[in-house]
Amino acid sequence: MQLLFYRVLTAISAPLAALVFLVRGDGLARVGERLGLVPRTSSGSLWFHAASVGEFRALRPLILREWGMPVVVTVQSRQGQALARRELPATIPVLAAPLDAPLCFPAFLDRVQPRALVLVESELWPGWLASLQARSVPAVLIDGALSKSSARRWAGWSGLVQPMAGGLHRITVSSPSKKAVFEELGFQRVELALPLKLAGDPLPIDEDLVKSWQAWQGYSPLVVLSNVHPSEIPALKEMLKTRTGDEKVIIAPRYPEQLRAFEVAFGGANDQLAYWKGFGTLGALYALGGTVVIGGGFDAKIGSHNPLEALRAGCQVVCGPFPGKQSDVLDLLWARGLVAQFPEWPKAAIGANNLDDLAAKSIKQAVSAVESVISEQ
Repeated sequence: MQLLFYRVLTAISAPLAALVFLVRGDGLARVGERLGLVPRTSSGSLWFHAASVGEFRALRPLILREWGMPVVVTVQSRQGQALARRELPATIPVLAAPLDAPLCFPAFLDRVQPRALVLVESELWPGWLASLQARSVPAVLIDGALSKSSARRWAGWSGLVQPMAGGLHRITVSSPSKKAVFEELGFQRVELALPLKLAGDPLPIDEDLVKSWQAWQGYSPLVVLSNVHPSEIPALKEMLKTRTGDEKVIIAPRYPEQLRAFEVAFGGANDQLAYWKGFGTLGALYALGGTVVIGGGFDAKIGSHNPLEALRAGCQVVCGPFPGKQSDVLDLLWARGLVAQFPEWPKAAIGANNLDDLAAKSIKQAVSAVESVISEQ
């Protein structure tokens, strides 16, 4: 009954959702994709789906792998769609994700005819998985993650969890606690694996931007406060007092509109202090080297942001005491001495090659999970 109610609700809301996408400027072509009106692709495609930028970057090494079959990619967010279209070959279709609604999703399946679906993290759609199960199309969830609050909500909708559990033929998770959350909800074949986010490419670099900042930096060592939030200002100010040298400092707020709060707290830009205002240009920032203090982890309500991008650039990395959703990754990195934890500072330079063994193993495990699902069809 719950699945029937869900289908009725999504059928009623689908036209409104399409109107919202049109009003926000997605265009008729993208809205058509949401409604399932996508170009027909070769039957037997391997379908990858990501929620947004972070999830796409996690899946990118798998998407670009040679699978011996066509590949199609869907992304929920406009930012993620744009990034995927820039970074993937033109031969791989990148589509707006279809609505999880009657008529819309069946139309998508009729045109794509996927052989299997690869999901990542928490992208769980009851209608999708029920429809795939009815068509004997297997699905795998890589790096599965459900917060305790999400798990509690799903627990009250067992009629929706059941088709999702039936549609997912395999789930990989990065910790025993995450495994327990899925199993308590009734999901089966949940396996431990390294986080796929360990594998990835360095961020793109704007060379002209790097050169202009190198002129400001000179030969001074550098400390970067990256993706930081105003709520972390007191802790960050105390941390900077513990520096042992006369490093120059660059502050890169998580969101551009938060810049003013940092200027009030730390003062205006000068020869020793600067503010990074280029949203989406962290690759150039990390190319400057030095020590990167990752934001989010100095506020228990936020939790640390991803430290891997700075590590891949060869920077030394410091994280705050609150790992948040990055706890599995940070546990691995701390155990191998690849990052320092506040109030410590790194004692040696860390190169991206130190991540290679972990990255290779994480990809191998993810590939194995996908291949096993494909072979079950």
